[in-house]
Amino acid sequence: MRQETADLVERLKEAGEDFEFYPTTKEMVRAIWKHATDAPDLCNHDAYWHLLDIGCGTCNFRRWIEELNAEERQKYDEDTLRNQHYKVREIHINEYCVIEKSSVLLERLDRETIVLGTDFHESTLIDKDCDTIFCNPPYSEFEEWTAKIIRESRARGIYLIIPERWRKSETIKQAIARLNAPARLDRDGKEEVVQVIGHADFHHAERNARAKVDILFINKEWTKQESGFDAMFDELFGMPDDNYNKYETDFKEAAERENKLKAELAAGKNKVEILCDGYNAARDELFRHFKTICDLDPDVLKSIGVHKEAVKEALKKKFYGLKNLYWESAFDCLEEITSRLTSKSREKMLDKFAALKTVDFTPSNLYAMIIWVIKNYNQYAEDQLIELFYALSSTENVRNYVSNKRVFEEYRSRWGQPRSTHYTLDYRIVCTTYALPDGDKYRDVPAATELQRMLARRIGDVCTVANNLGFPVGTLDVPRFHGEIGNALGKDGKKLFEFRAYKNRNIHIKFSIELMKALNVAAAQRLGWIRKPEDIKAEFTPEMADGAEKYFDRFNRCAIDINRAATLLLPA
Repeated sequence: MRQETADLVERLKEAGEDFEFYPTTKEMVRAIWKHATDAPDLCNHDAYWHLLDIGCGTCNFRRWIEELNAEERQKYDEDTLRNQHYKVREIHINEYCVIEKSSVLLERLDRETIVLGTDFHESTLIDKDCDTIFCNPPYSEFEEWTAKIIRESRARGIYLIIPERWRKSETIKQAIARLNAPARLDRDGKEEVVQVIGHADFHHAERNARAKVDILFINKEWTKQESGFDAMFDELFGMPDDNYNKYETDFKEAAERENKLKAELAAGKNKVEILCDGYNAARDELFRHFKTICDLDPDVLKSIGVHKEAVKEALKKKFYGLKNLYWESAFDCLEEITSRLTSKSREKMLDKFAALKTVDFTPSNLYAMIIWVIKNYNQYAEDQLIELFYALSSTENVRNYVSNKRVFEEYRSRWGQPRSTHYTLDYRIVCTTYALPDGDKYRDVPAATELQRMLARRIGDVCTVANNLGFPVGTLDVPRFHGEIGNALGKDGKKLFEFRAYKNRNIHIKFSIELMKALNVAAAQRLGWIRKPEDIKAEFTPEMADGAEKYFDRFNRCAIDINRAATLLLPA
């Protein structure tokens, strides 16, 4: 066992979270990579996946896919140099979602990984909108895991690494039988729902074991299986089938539920308990009502025009709407964090959060959501700081460091960053790259109300960064007309900056010198231009250096940690 893996296993054991953690090997993933890229269409060997990795561990599956892609690109480059024709093949993981139970492993995930659940047994797969699933399950439970993935998932393709004795499992056979397609395997593994695409073992793995495994591909794209929700509906409610035309049964929305939930959250301390208890009670009540409907005599239901498909669709909408309500309420509880994001960063986070609304509403999943929000917040906060710093950087606004004798060049790369480095911003700014966006294309100049809206968004983002630097804005006065002065005042009433918009779509901003010192120090630290407080006095202009040492590390002190964020949902 590699030392790094051995240390991680010890940590998992100490935390009581060694849930049969046996990392997937590169050779196992190679079989999957080859299968996915061996497309019959010779013009396109690429695979594009919205992937759900169940029991992701240390995300070895994604890591090996990326390495195999890199090897393929290297091979392509070498063959190109030899003037040989070669078609590069890759698997593109457009979105990487996971289910992982261990809190130790959850905290190791990068911010781009979307956690859709923690406990597999508590998770539903019917609402997970992923086209490909990978799972290397704990082998003491592989039958239950495999059967659930086959029955409930909506994915078109499933890759599993399971013990070779799976063929004898009645549980798995029954799950395959529900696909309404042949389950036998031919010698080449073709034209079948279930294909064995490889064999492997863990003898030389990061954590070795005696298990011998098959690598399976289950093709659900052309099966006639009922959806996971259909199966759940039949199991829970058992409503008889009918052949009547669809009829949309109208169940009135309980609008007061949302207001009641907001009131409870405002008054209560343990928001996790309020949210989870409320969700469970609302879900149970919903199911109880639908169960009552389904228990009615079939002839009575038919006589009043109520049929299975209508009830099923109504329940689906209600069920998803209930999840959506409670997840959005949980997200709103983190407003202290999300309010510290610029409009662009907030939109990015909310777009990604949309995927989380399908996650089952449990305390452990709430904790995973907090981790996800914090990881994204801290990175977005840093990104938006640098984005603002570069946006304000232009020839007339910068002052080179003492050791930087180069002339600032008006140049921007594809990433919007200037070529020159090691400079400070003046506190008087003529904003060019951060100017107003275009308004209606049929008007040369935005109307007054439109101008206010644009300024509120742009200047609001500047206020957000100022707040993260320890300069909270108390009052923002946004002018209605070009040429008028607007002001941003701190909570102590002191002016943080003033600004004026012009018809040429530029904004002139005059910052308080202390706020600009803080911005210059924070940006220089994040960009690696200064390493210690002494560098400020040595490199900054005298005006910017005076007393600026106190702002060293201030941005880091404004970062949010997981324990602090947890108090937003848990009692202090």
